[in-house]
Amino acid sequence: MIPKLTSSKNRANLLDKFVSKGIRFIYRQKAVLLLLSGLAGGILFSSCSSQPSRIIISSGDVGSYYYSLGQQIHNSTYATVKISVNNLQSQGSQQNLKRLLDQQADFAIAQLDVANKAMREGRVKAVAILANEYVHIIIRKDSGLKMFSDLQGKRVAVGNPGSGISFTAKRLLEADKLSVKQDNSDFDQAFKKLKSRQVDAVVYVGSLGASKNLRQQFVNNSELKLLPLEPALINSLTVFDPGSYQGAELPVGTYTSRPAIPDQKLPTLSTATVLVTRPEMDRRTVALVTWSILSTARNYSQFYPALQNEEPEILLRQGIFDIHPAAEEVFQRGDPRMALMHYWQHNSDLQAGVFILASTSILGILLRQWRRRRSQKMITTTATRINELKLLLPDHPQQALDGIEDLSQEHRLMFVEGTVTTEIYEQLRQKTQTFTDQCRRLLELQRKKFVMETLLLLDEWQATLQTNPEEALKKLSRIKQQYRDMLLSDQLDIEAYVELMQLTLISLITLVPKQYKNGTSYVKHD
Repeated sequence: MIPKLTSSKNRANLLDKFVSKGIRFIYRQKAVLLLLSGLAGGILFSSCSSQPSRIIISSGDVGSYYYSLGQQIHNSTYATVKISVNNLQSQGSQQNLKRLLDQQADFAIAQLDVANKAMREGRVKAVAILANEYVHIIIRKDSGLKMFSDLQGKRVAVGNPGSGISFTAKRLLEADKLSVKQDNSDFDQAFKKLKSRQVDAVVYVGSLGASKNLRQQFVNNSELKLLPLEPALINSLTVFDPGSYQGAELPVGTYTSRPAIPDQKLPTLSTATVLVTRPEMDRRTVALVTWSILSTARNYSQFYPALQNEEPEILLRQGIFDIHPAAEEVFQRGDPRMALMHYWQHNSDLQAGVFILASTSILGILLRQWRRRRSQKMITTTATRINELKLLLPDHPQQALDGIEDLSQEHRLMFVEGTVTTEIYEQLRQKTQTFTDQCRRLLELQRKKFVMETLLLLDEWQATLQTNPEEALKKLSRIKQQYRDMLLSDQLDIEAYVELMQLTLISLITLVPKQYKNGTSYVKHD
């Protein structure tokens, strides 16, 4: 029942009581928020005080690109989060990965192609991409070698046994089915042997921005040049191991301008330099190391030139699926120590006014967390489905393409319905588009292969036609049935099937003798 206000005095008294209660409510809410702020700050300060003071990173030889990278990580971690780095010398990527798996190091610097198998098996997780490394094949100008395949039977320096260079060199030789006399000399010794003709070529894998020693070799030895990789070899490795390799080009004048070395764009392969750790590594340690690299990313441009101008949040994790959850959280949310503290302590006006939305804030936070977890789950699920489709790619590329296009359509529908954010949709689209391109490249390669095989079969068929027309027509029928079976088993797409059938029909029309075109012995059309 509403009381009757008989005078202005009564109305004034009631208004004073209402305002007084409102003010007391405001102060109670503000006191609660400040208390929560203090508790959050205390928790954060407590976490900071318990952070590790030293970590171990396995890198490379003193003076090498990897060792310098390890030193830069130390500079970053010590300046930002007061963590020192014990930078262990090593022979390179393979030894670094072994030390990590044997728990002799907390983090390791490795080529992505070296670490990729362990990452797929779940034994290691990526923290950040720190550079791109390019394959170099260095020879003498008077060697007479023109392409990588010319190294058959030659003496080739392939790097130390524990290095990433050795790993990549063996992958190249196996992919191209080359047999060479391998030399495991280190960098300096390998170039001395090349100069004295004790080896015919040197394989080197490294960052363009950090290859100072290689640049000096070209400056001091004018008789050296770079050998290109054949497109077929590049396609073979990028299609069948896309998680490890990317097609790339060495720009004109990368190492010297006069004379330009290389003197034209040189086709080659690249693989990433990745900092990796074990999945069970302390999440806070991983987060702090990741933040130290992200917050000082411009300092890594000497190794990764693109960091000078592009967004580090994208470059440092571009192209990797198996990223450590703590690192992923830093890329999405920033400094793991300061986010909550800054939110409360540096927004006093927000603290004073947030009581109005107190009841909805908790719900909003829970909703955001739920969305974030759902988005992360979606990204993880997408990566899992792509890995499953990768198993189909070598033998059933059309089925793999159909699967990834169906997955892309699911993502588009979810985006249209508003169940995923633009940021998450772009991440998912990038992952599916990369794999879609791989499927289409492989299908195109297969189509060309089937066309060539059909032409060879038709040549054989034409020869048989001259001596035994009846047998030739039966053989042609078998060819057509073979392609029909391949179409039904998804080993061949419909466009390739039509093209192959057109080839056979054209040959049939133009090559079959007239008596078999018009006579009863002509093979029945499909």
